[in-house]
Amino acid sequence: MEIKYLEYFEKVAQNGSINQAAKLLYISQPHLSHIIKEIEEEAGVQLFYRTRKGCSLTPDGEYFLDHCKIILKELERLKTFSDSSKPEKSTLNVSMTRFSHTAECFNQICRKHQNENNFSFCLKEDAEMNVIENVMEGKSNVGVIHFASRESSAKQKQFFEAGLHFVPLALFQPSICLSRSHELLQNHELIDLSVLKQYGFVRYIGQFEDFIYRITTQNLHLDLNESPKIVYVNDRAEQMSLISESNFFTIGITEFEQQDSRYQVISIPLLGCNECLRFGVIYKEKSELTAAEKEFVELLIKHYRVLQAKEAEQIKERPAAFVCQLEKPV
Repeated sequence: MEIKYLEYFEKVAQNGSINQAAKLLYISQPHLSHIIKEIEEEAGVQLFYRTRKGCSLTPDGEYFLDHCKIILKELERLKTFSDSSKPEKSTLNVSMTRFSHTAECFNQICRKHQNENNFSFCLKEDAEMNVIENVMEGKSNVGVIHFASRESSAKQKQFFEAGLHFVPLALFQPSICLSRSHELLQNHELIDLSVLKQYGFVRYIGQFEDFIYRITTQNLHLDLNESPKIVYVNDRAEQMSLISESNFFTIGITEFEQQDSRYQVISIPLLGCNECLRFGVIYKEKSELTAAEKEFVELLIKHYRVLQAKEAEQIKERPAAFVCQLEKPV
């Protein structure tokens, strides 16, 4: 059983409601319900009484909660002891949703500090809800996330209520990532979402709620989670390598550095899509970022603004620039 599942269980017990606990944890209610059911199955007993008004602990649930609190308290003590015994060092602790542009910025900071005597830099790639949770719980000091632009007001309200500061980075239109030699590109045309249904979709494990997997254009709504052909991968290199050697595709944004030269995978604007992806940085309101973390955030702001300006120029030049791009020698 994962430790964070115990934290979820405790939150549900405290609030007497799976729905309310899910809001506080920034995860979906069905996802949390599944986790609670999984905990009960592993424990072999019913832990909650469910009613229309919420849920309450069973006698077994009360017993389970007592031990859950002991375990979580001891883990917190171990963490405090571990932190206090560490020598002073340069630190950079980041959680991010999986986009290469963010990873490039992290790598750039690492290269800049490579000759220092003492440092600890950590990058975690995860689903949006887990990135937010990592920052809220202090597991990461900086989070880099993306979400649908139409959700901006609701997201900012959530961040405010959770005591998180949000720094907007950029807005991007979704793009289709596919091999430069893909058969769909032979006619030098922009690609409509409807034609993708016959091709395999390559996606990351565990990001079912990601906006980019539920795309709407002017004439079609497509939930890519329901695609008949899906390949699940863990990391970027696996994804790019597979796409470069097949007719599979994925959804992303503007090309990252060396995407074309290294993998022969290009990013094509999705035809008729009016929705955008908003990228931003989150961190605790009262937290003091380290020098390396401030440096990282400043680099992100600069990097994403350059990318957004680049996309704006490409939009002005379509479709001519698109044809030129396809005709560029590999």
